Amino acid sequence: MGLRFSNVFLRRPFEVKPVGHLIEAIADLDNLKLAFVKSCRAKPLTLDRLDFRGDVEANLRSIGDALLSGSYAPGPYRFFTIIDPKERRISAAPFRDRVTQHAIMNILDPLFERVQIHHSYACRKGKGTKLAVLTAFHHCKSQAWFLKLDVRKYFDSISHEILKKQIRRLVSDSLVLAALFAIIDSYETTPGRGLPIGNLTSQYFANHYLSGYDHVALEKLRIGRYIRYMDDMALWAEEKECLVAAEKVLRSYAECELGLVLKVPILNRVAAGVPFCGFLIKSRGIFLMDKTRRRYRRTQHALMAGLAQGTLDQQGYADRALASASHLAIARSRRFRYAVFRQGFYGVEPRETGWQLEQ
Repeated sequence: MGLRFSNVFLRRPFEVKPVGHLIEAIADLDNLKLAFVKSCRAKPLTLDRLDFRGDVEANLRSIGDALLSGSYAPGPYRFFTIIDPKERRISAAPFRDRVTQHAIMNILDPLFERVQIHHSYACRKGKGTKLAVLTAFHHCKSQAWFLKLDVRKYFDSISHEILKKQIRRLVSDSLVLAALFAIIDSYETTPGRGLPIGNLTSQYFANHYLSGYDHVALEKLRIGRYIRYMDDMALWAEEKECLVAAEKVLRSYAECELGLVLKVPILNRVAAGVPFCGFLIKSRGIFLMDKTRRRYRRTQHALMAGLAQGTLDQQGYADRALASASHLAIARSRRFRYAVFRQGFYGVEPRETGWQLEQ
């Protein structure tokens, strides 16, 4: 009976009802149902998800009771490593915790969004990689110099103490803070530092962590042409000296106020190309970087292998191949994509050498 009832959740849309206090809104059953639906759509079918669906309403009420009583505690993570394009350690939370995180962010999303600037493009509705790259392309047409900044091991370097101080400025509900702080304290790479890559809340936390950095760039330095995609930041100016001065201020703020270490900055003329979000952006067009080409080849070869081995059906292959190719469509990449696609289906046909033809 419980499994059949959970299937109804997947078919019927829900609206979150406005409730007076934040924790009551988060623990509201309709909000928890919506969080369950989002969690099912975002992740593949797993054993803990099947167990959760066995008595879904009771499990949702259990989450709500834990949040209302302040006793919510995240479960253990499951870790695995991917190369995308560099090696990353992904932390998979139990399904119950994924539902809880969706329920929390359903309500808190407007609070986090309120402090974001227009020029921040990661993990936000109506933003994304494509818009960030197009905006960067627009800036490249009007400016002569660019500055590219990046944080070294960003997710692993985020300070729990600083992040909690930032969140206290957004949220005053003690029970909501208790749930958020429990999620933050559930993972660390070094004592008091680190966010798990894979959590929904980590995306919001990491994006929010640099929100003050954005305001320094725009309000103190008066850099009008500025873009941030998570921890990748790019600035444009007509004069080199302006960017040199900005780099010193931003580096000092990152180290002193946020406890972050920036990588070696890239300061060059726009004509040389701006490396941003896996693309090389110039005033005359958007091009693919070598690491993006290698990543696309690996993805397509993996999809081809799955199709050949039967682990992926035709529709699944088509959906994932289209999504992968559409990400590159913004760049001048048609010939490259076609060549990878053709090679995957037909292989590299060997040619007979002159010596073989003579035999």
